[in-house]
Amino acid sequence: MNTATPLLLDLDSFLARAEERGAPLDARAAEAVLGLLALGEARRRTGLPEPTEELAEELLHILLPLYVSATEEELPGFVAALVALVDHTHEAGRLNAKRQAKLVTRVHELAEGFTQAMTSPRRLTWPRLYGNLLRAAGVDATDPRAVRDWLEAFAARPHAGRNATLGFASSASSSPNGPLAEAAYAEALCAERSRQARPLLAARLEAVALAEQVRPRPGEGLLVADAPVGKPDDERDDWYGAQAAVLTDRWTAAGLDALLRGPFAHLAPGGGSAPTPLLALVEAMAGQHLEMYGDAFAPLPPAPLPASLEEQAALLRSAPLPQLLARAAADPRGADERTCELALASGFLVREQSGALSAGPSAEAWREGGPAELTGLALNLLGALLAQSAEEEETAEEYDGEHLITLYLLCEQAGMAQSVARMAALNDMWSVPPGHESDPDASVPATGDYELPDPQALSAVLGLPALTASDRTDLIPSAARLVRLMDRLAALSVTERTGDALSLTPLGSALLRDALLLGLGGEAADVFPTRQQMLAWDAERLVAAAQWWPKRAARPAVGDWLAAQRTDGWTPLFAAISAACPEDEPARRRALLATFDATAVPDKALYALLADPALGGWAEHTLHARGQAPDPSAVPLSARAVYLLDALEAVRSAASLDHRMTASPNEEEPELFAEVHAAFDKAAAAWPGGAPALLTALTAADPYTSAFLAEQLAHHPDRATAEQARRAWRAFQTSGTARSPGRKKPAKRAGGKRKRR
Repeated sequence: MNTATPLLLDLDSFLARAEERGAPLDARAAEAVLGLLALGEARRRTGLPEPTEELAEELLHILLPLYVSATEEELPGFVAALVALVDHTHEAGRLNAKRQAKLVTRVHELAEGFTQAMTSPRRLTWPRLYGNLLRAAGVDATDPRAVRDWLEAFAARPHAGRNATLGFASSASSSPNGPLAEAAYAEALCAERSRQARPLLAARLEAVALAEQVRPRPGEGLLVADAPVGKPDDERDDWYGAQAAVLTDRWTAAGLDALLRGPFAHLAPGGGSAPTPLLALVEAMAGQHLEMYGDAFAPLPPAPLPASLEEQAALLRSAPLPQLLARAAADPRGADERTCELALASGFLVREQSGALSAGPSAEAWREGGPAELTGLALNLLGALLAQSAEEEETAEEYDGEHLITLYLLCEQAGMAQSVARMAALNDMWSVPPGHESDPDASVPATGDYELPDPQALSAVLGLPALTASDRTDLIPSAARLVRLMDRLAALSVTERTGDALSLTPLGSALLRDALLLGLGGEAADVFPTRQQMLAWDAERLVAAAQWWPKRAARPAVGDWLAAQRTDGWTPLFAAISAACPEDEPARRRALLATFDATAVPDKALYALLADPALGGWAEHTLHARGQAPDPSAVPLSARAVYLLDALEAVRSAASLDHRMTASPNEEEPELFAEVHAAFDKAAAAWPGGAPALLTALTAADPYTSAFLAEQLAHHPDRATAEQARRAWRAFQTSGTARSPGRKKPAKRAGGKRKRR
């Protein structure tokens, strides 16, 4: 085997036969088709690889888009070469006429996907991309000197000119709500595909060579000659790597592999031993979202974002960390070890073949890049910073992905301040009640070293009863680790902390939103809306989303939406809240009534709402609070039942929370809270037909929410009431909705046992 003939295939005879039939083939296309099919372990009983439907699909949709440069005009030549090979296999007696026709049809069906794959900016590798650019520039890609001269001239171009030629930016979406770092993401994908392509090709070569040595196929000649036998692993790996480079050069441009790994490595960043930090961050954030929500893309609340792209760029340029790395790029010898490590991981520094450190592509992007490029740089730096923090002793993760889960949980909160203590407890796998909402503890000093709240305040923040000094001590390591991590991220202007209050900055929200949009693609822009997108929603979409949001996030969002609608928003909003929907959604939707100022609702809208079968009782109560006396006959009895049910459920929930916060650790809840008993009896006294009739009305109004009340009232001292409640509870249990699936799934956390508190 040599550089002139890397694979032992009779290409010349194949081309000559095509010429004789009057259908000449492109030699480079034919060589790539034959070589990649042979390395796909196709049978070669005819002397050439024998294609199958599976091998044809792999060739056209995976292998050629991974290894071969070609202009769009050249692509039909590859399909023609494959069809000619099918015909050759038929003529050699290895494929009957029926199977030949079926395979040719399948090849033509695959051709459209082949064109899409070969022209997609997300399917490039650096060798393929530069091979395409060389051909587009009219350079003789078979001349190593011409290839090197073009690369030298390209490297001398201004930063913006090189970026424009590479084309990543021009392929990015123009949607104002789309990801800003799309070009950087496409470049990271190119780097990752490049990183994997050569080893995969070397592995295919080795697998074929070993199979020929151990289990040669009868009737097939040798494909890989002079393969090393009995050599040390390193020597064998080097040999197959070198031969993979030879093949890559034949399919892209002569000498390109060595040039992009050597003197022009800065033109093909991301060739290290791991994916680029940007790519790792994007994939991890998308995975976390899918783990939490599955593919039911319920929109998250809009977070405050920088007012403009220029403001976002200015915020990034003012962040201390990239400024530090830019100084390290200008003077590597003056940087400490940790800074150099981060600069290397994020591309501010590169290590030359001599081992010396020099400025990398990120340093140039920092100096000359616009908002989109700076956003990609910041995501890359954020990924590198998270990876570094996960390994360092003071911020080491307790389980894989801990830091990323923390950022995702902050992202869910739409920029609202969260308690450090609460986040630390979640990270430490304490069973914090998911529905418990609390503000950060104000007693924690705003400056200086962080101190957890005292046990009583900690209980209030976490919604966990009777926490002790020992519990507080157990939480200190997690809280200290979290604070150190957040303070490090603050150097990138991603987070900010004052005392116990921790939040994402608008820049941090923008970066994480970008990462999620990139990782999820498709309709993800609607899942992570901007404030302007949310304001453009109709009422049904707003309510369907906001019912799942934390109340502190839903309140300003609904208020802003109503303000944007002026007086026209109330009627459609109430219609969406009262719309029929399954299981626990009606109560969740009605809970949105507490997110806006009821005094702001116009009288006209309230009077129109009186007849609503779900919200009429709320409208009547609101009008009474204003000193007005609406006609009682205008309100359906079902609407009064809904209003009473929500009021009684609020009493039950408050009593349950109060018990949890004040009872001893092993004390069970009472079968019937005294507060629930009293509130129900008061309501039943005024209800037509008394307590059993009220229970029937409550169950009809909302079977899901009333079931939890019925479970308690099954222990009511009045036998008729208790029996009616038991029937309602049993009906709920057998209805298949006793456990609501909900929208969220808890994130999987690796390592450690969940702590019970």
